[in-house]
Amino acid sequence: MHLVTKSYFDTFCQNFGAAFEFSKNFEAFVNYCVFSKYSADSIEVSDIVYEGADPGIDGAMLFLDDRAVFSEDELIEIFDKSKREYHVSIVFTQAKSSTSWSKMEIDSFVAAISDYLSEFPAQPHSQYLADFKSMFKKLYENIGRVKNGLPDLYAYFLSAAPDTDAVEINAAFIIGQDTLKRLGYSHDTKLFKAHRDVIHELWLGADGPVEARLPTVGYAPFPAAPNINNAYVATVLARSFIDSVLKNSDGTVRKKLFEENVRDFLGVDSEVNTEIAETLREKNRKSRFGLMNNGITIVASSVRPAGQEIFIRDFQIVNGCQTSNVLISLDEQVDPTVSLMVKLIEADEPTVIDDIVRATNRQSKVEDAQFISTLSVLRDLERYFNARGVGELNRLYFERRKGQYGPENIAPVRIFDVRETARCFAAISLMRPDVASRYPNRLTSELLNEVFKPGVAEEIYYTACYAHYRLKLLISNKKFDGRYSKLRWHILCAASKYCRENFKKFDCASKNTAIYNLFSHNEGVWFDRLEKLIRVAIPDPDISRDLLKSPPLTIMILSRVDGVS
Repeated sequence: MHLVTKSYFDTFCQNFGAAFEFSKNFEAFVNYCVFSKYSADSIEVSDIVYEGADPGIDGAMLFLDDRAVFSEDELIEIFDKSKREYHVSIVFTQAKSSTSWSKMEIDSFVAAISDYLSEFPAQPHSQYLADFKSMFKKLYENIGRVKNGLPDLYAYFLSAAPDTDAVEINAAFIIGQDTLKRLGYSHDTKLFKAHRDVIHELWLGADGPVEARLPTVGYAPFPAAPNINNAYVATVLARSFIDSVLKNSDGTVRKKLFEENVRDFLGVDSEVNTEIAETLREKNRKSRFGLMNNGITIVASSVRPAGQEIFIRDFQIVNGCQTSNVLISLDEQVDPTVSLMVKLIEADEPTVIDDIVRATNRQSKVEDAQFISTLSVLRDLERYFNARGVGELNRLYFERRKGQYGPENIAPVRIFDVRETARCFAAISLMRPDVASRYPNRLTSELLNEVFKPGVAEEIYYTACYAHYRLKLLISNKKFDGRYSKLRWHILCAASKYCRENFKKFDCASKNTAIYNLFSHNEGVWFDRLEKLIRVAIPDPDISRDLLKSPPLTIMILSRVDGVS
């Protein structure tokens, strides 16, 4: 393996606690690189690799817009809650750590996808791929909700080999892509020759800074304000805004732009966006678009004017998600007559950014429940993690705002965003590992007020995150079988009951102290207790994905905890 590839691979394994053998870890590495191209969601290694029958496909992923979906139930829930259309991408991967090319392997990958998508596949499938196939079928039952009438299909053959001009290899990709197109299941269809340089590019783009140069018609600075480094209001052509800010240089839509925006895209035909769309569609009105629209607000770590351009780095669209997505959806309607007003603000103080988010969205009548990133409970949690971290050897970080610790080069395994913290809390405090495992989006939607309830001690959240962090390390370091990774939420739940019932016996002041001690050690008495708890409560880690999401599994595991002496 090339030295640079190995360096990136080793960094991934260390940062994400990859717990498998080499080939499976390499699959996880390249799958993460591809996953990050389509979604800004946080991801667990165990979510993007699978065990069991391998028909020639190493990874399968489904994205609705830039949201990753991992279960049929979650897909049904999304379609039931919203009537809008979604841009759907289906992604397949095949990972090869070899530094040489094989035409036979490329042909086998294409054949595997063709067989997998057929009505009666000949190849056996693991539970993971079987579940994905059920999502595929459910997707086609709702094909009227898919933009362009069909999902896009992207297949990545990822190889650690350098690029090649070999005729037979390049021909295999051309023929393979044509074969996938002729299946008739997809709108845009691509088979990528992802050689090592492509893997490097994907890795660097996964968590790298977002930068753009925005051409303007004209701009003016705002007067100086406390904790605002620079601020400008600019008039821009909507075409320039789409091509420079909303899209990457290759024409793909940028991810991670709307993490600070308080509501998702509601769809072109929603009540909120109908008028925006109609203005773009009508030739006589589109030239007035910039005058009729409230504009876009962008917060960035750096805002620097240069001539008639403004350079922005590490930026987020904090207000204007609806306008931006309508522009993307009606791209072909946006001609040089369409203008737009953009406010660009350079600020790095969290409370200032929160004020901007709240103020700009308050004008759009956004409900308080949608301000997840500005909840006082989350701000208190951030302060607690920071204060607690001063005395911790392995400090944990609570990421209240997406990417806030990006510049500090902190291992992702030690950073807990709102969603991951909610999952840890659900497993240990709510005793709902089934929800944490398979329905994490519920925890930051309908269960939000139950998860982040005012008055709950911050120590509970910290302890839950710490236990999860340590458990991942123990699995990564082979202290426990890697197959337990998918059961980590159930292990946390079992540990919660075990420590609640025994903390006094263990001479601990509280359940939280006992949980902390239980996961803190690599050997000795406390590690022996954890090892025995796992062995008794979950003797067999080979549990189906369907059982993982069921309450009966939790009941069975918790009943076994009573047998741990």
